[in-house]
Amino acid sequence: MTFTNQETDYLMNLLTNQLMALLSRVTRWQTHSLSQHQYNQQVHEMLQPELNMLTQITAKLQGQARDQTQLGAIQTGLKKLQVATTYQLTADQLAHANERRLNRRYRD
Repeated sequence: MTFTNQETDYLMNLLTNQLMALLSRVTRWQTHSLSQHQYNQQVHEMLQPELNMLTQITAKLQGQARDQTQLGAIQTGLKKLQVATTYQLTADQLAHANERRLNRRYRD
């Protein structure tokens, strides 16, 4: 399947926007009150399917992309998301998450 230059540019922009949204979401998961189990669940239910689709679309656009710099940035973002799928929260992050959960429980 081939796209016009305009369609390819549009799809590249959509990929970039979706990638930025996912990176932001993953950062939020890593820095907020999630347990390791909750983080892994989010990765399995939400991140992995999105990552698979973005990777497939990027591969299809690779030969047609006019902006190789943007394509490279998308590929770098995909690699960062792939690393996030096996991310292990640190003991400090888990302690802060537990503390925030306890504080919320006693506040309510």
